[in-house]
Amino acid sequence: MRRFNSRTVHRYLAIVIGIQLLFWTTSGLIFSWNSIKVVRGEDLVREGDALDLKNVETLSLHELCTRNETELVGVELENVVLRTMLDKPVFELTICRTEAAGPHYILLDAISGKKLSPLPKELATRIAQQDFSETADVKLAELIVDEVSSHSEYRGKELPVWRVTLDHPTGTVIYVSADRGIVMARRNHRWRLFDFFWMLHTMDYQGRDNFNSWLLRIASVLGVVTVLSGYWLWWRTTRVFRLTRVKSRSKNRSTIE
Repeated sequence: MRRFNSRTVHRYLAIVIGIQLLFWTTSGLIFSWNSIKVVRGEDLVREGDALDLKNVETLSLHELCTRNETELVGVELENVVLRTMLDKPVFELTICRTEAAGPHYILLDAISGKKLSPLPKELATRIAQQDFSETADVKLAELIVDEVSSHSEYRGKELPVWRVTLDHPTGTVIYVSADRGIVMARRNHRWRLFDFFWMLHTMDYQGRDNFNSWLLRIASVLGVVTVLSGYWLWWRTTRVFRLTRVKSRSKNRSTIE
């Protein structure tokens, strides 16, 4: 029967875990050489001039609710925010419907009280183009209503959303909330590369963001054992170790005699 010594154990561990160690090292290299700001597309976000809402005459909350009485029947108003969209003042209402869980949003023109949500395609594309600092045409705009795959680049975020694909070398796609009229996410070629290696790094091949899977835990332990056994083998092949071992054997032999 073949004897399994430390060298054999290390060899087989290296075969089993070596590929994952390579993935961890390569993904770490990818992460360190890519600015997270560029990955998120924040380097291409247009910085517009802020609109001073203090000088804008907007409807009162009472007038707003009166003009949209039909929309607000049977709902609980949780929050009201005055902000801008396409350089115009809007009210974002957060509501809770009794028949559905979770918050919902209604977007209203702050001056006329007109309901703006869900946003039409034209407004969504204008928001996406205004958000992007460079000039780019819209290649495609599609409304996503249903839950997306766990592998989607827009996983785990608010729906419905407009997916606006820009004609740009970076492959930028901007996701605009259909209910709120704000940019929810920006995706580009670098983000997709980063996300692929993130999946390899976390070893979560379903949702990509689970750091507590047993697969990752087992691989981590095996990786540590592989590295430590490699150091142990290195120590056993050093001249110091060999001399120490020879002296120990000579001392034992002298004691026996």
